[in-house]
Order: sequence, then structure tokens, then C-alpha cells
Amino acid sequence: MEPNRQAGSFNTNQPLEADEFEALLGAARAGDQAARERLAARYYPRVEAMVHRELARDMRQNRPWMSARFSTGDVVQDVFRSLLQDLSQFEGRSEDAFVGYLSMVIRNRLVDALRFHEAARRDGRRTSVLPEEPDSSTQPIGPGTRMAATEEIERYQDALAQFSEKEQLLIRARLECQTSFPDLAQQLGYSSKWAASRAFYAAQAKLLILLG
Repeated sequence: MEPNRQAGSFNTNQPLEADEFEALLGAARAGDQAARERLAARYYPRVEAMVHRELARDMRQNRPWMSARFSTGDVVQDVFRSLLQDLSQFEGRSEDAFVGYLSMVIRNRLVDALRFHEAARRDGRRTSVLPEEPDSSTQPIGPGTRMAATEEIERYQDALAQFSEKEQLLIRARLECQTSFPDLAQQLGYSSKWAASRAFYAAQAKLLILLG
């Protein structure tokens, strides 16, 4: 189908003008399916590449047994399209900020899924999503250590649930990915890197109180 100028005849590699991007985003937020399809066609490859790169690094460092078995392409597209149904949380104004925001949210959801499946495996449950971990460790971690780690993750996630979605993204991006304050300001819609910094340290203080 030949798209019209409004919905967009476009080159996915050519940056959009700021007003054109905002118009496209506004149409998608209003429920325009053609606008959402254009966003998907334009930004999905970049988002998928960023998420794949970040998760591949995470798995090499923390979950090497999983790296050969987990395909980001199997799940990123579904999460990506679900996010396009509700863009109300995105407050940035540029394409780069949009890509960064989507990548941040998708990565968080996938990391949570990985943690869930790891906890299930440690409890002796089997899932159809991830295979059994090979016995390759020369120094196995004891059950007490694993239980303590699982409890810490659960306390952290319970504490995060008491923050707004924007604050959760801010905390996780800074603590888990060491995202810079300029990038956080751009991706989450803060007025400056200083505003993002102030918001993070305020949220971090509250998080520490909640964690005791």
C-alpha cells in the first residue's frame, strides 16, 4: 500500500523534523493505527538492536548459561507493539529520546522476566520458556545465598512499586544501567541533566528509606 504524505511516505534512516515527529507521536497517542504502524516500522529495528545489545552484555556477565538460548527477537516485538498502544508516559521531544525510552522500558520488562524464570528454576520448577541450566560452575552457589539474593530482589521490586512509572524508569536506568543524567533528561522528559539528577537523588533517598 502506498502511504499518503500525512501517514507518511518516509525514509526510516532520514531524521524527522521536530514538528513532524511530534505530529506523528500525537497521532499515535490519539489512536491513529497508521501512525502507530509508522512508528513501529521506523523505530523497532533501532530499539530491538539496543535491547539485544544490552541484554547480551548482561547475560554474558551475569547469566552466561542463558546467552546461547535466549532470543530477544522472540519477545521484543510483542512488548514494543504493546507500548505503542499507550505512549502517555513518554515525555521526551526527540526521536533519540523516544528510542531510548522504549529501549529502557523493554529492557526492564525482559530483565524482570529473566529474574522470574531464574527464581522459578531455583525453586525447582520447570518452565517451557527457558531450558535447564547446565552444571558448569566450579563453585556452586549454596541455597542460602540464592534465597538471600532472591529476597533482596523481591524487596527491591516491592519498594520500586511504590514509585510512579517515571520514577521507576529513572531509578532503574541509573542504578542498573548507569545511564547518564543528560540521557535520562532526554529520554524521560526532564528539563535538564540537573533536574534529572535532583529527581534521581530524591528518589534514591526514598528508596533507601523503604529498603531500611
